[in-house]
Amino acid sequence: MKFRRLISVDPSLTCSGWAFFSLRGEKLLGIGKIHSLPPSEPLATRLLDLQQKITELFERLGLGAGDILICEGETTMRDPRAAIKVERVRSIFEAIARVRGVVVPGRINPRSVQSEIMGLRGRQPARITVKAAAVSIVQSLYGPALAALHFETTVANLKRHQDIVDAILVGNLALVRVQSALRQGESIEVSFSPQRTRRRSSRFGWGQGEANSFGWTVQEIERIQGRE
Repeated sequence: MKFRRLISVDPSLTCSGWAFFSLRGEKLLGIGKIHSLPPSEPLATRLLDLQQKITELFERLGLGAGDILICEGETTMRDPRAAIKVERVRSIFEAIARVRGVVVPGRINPRSVQSEIMGLRGRQPARITVKAAAVSIVQSLYGPALAALHFETTVANLKRHQDIVDAILVGNLALVRVQSALRQGESIEVSFSPQRTRRRSSRFGWGQGEANSFGWTVQEIERIQGRE
């Protein structure tokens, strides 16, 4: 299959940022956000509203066969209930994409963006450090492209739109992986496989969430879901 375009997403139940690229020349074609209904609405209502808005976005961009969707992958959180809600949003993006014939080869781990694009390796940096580095890199790499889209590229404005900044960086790394796979004649799914991108892990810290940069047991997740 000849791929044309790629859309990358930073999913969130509150506000999901997205960035749209051409694979030819890796040009940034568009950016935007999808806002959810307020938390005062039932979760089911909020998810239905998001599904409708995501469908509208895909129709507006004409996404279909030959296009690629990449979402920022799951990460550990202090509150796994939040992680479960984000996973629902991520799954809506991916399900709608597949129905339309868009290829969903995998996800990009946020720690991969930090290490491969931002150069932040080793011990997890403070959140403020990561966000500042993300803004700086996007301003440097995509300043002219964002200006062409009539998007203000000051540091202050980029900070206000951190979800778009994150989506752009996810797309940047996704483009690298897609182009690498195509040059080597590999399936693009291979370049997003867990075997290629597996992080160092340890059984120590299960149940401690982000405090130990690891996850939660299946039993803990099931118990939390039962409380929702």
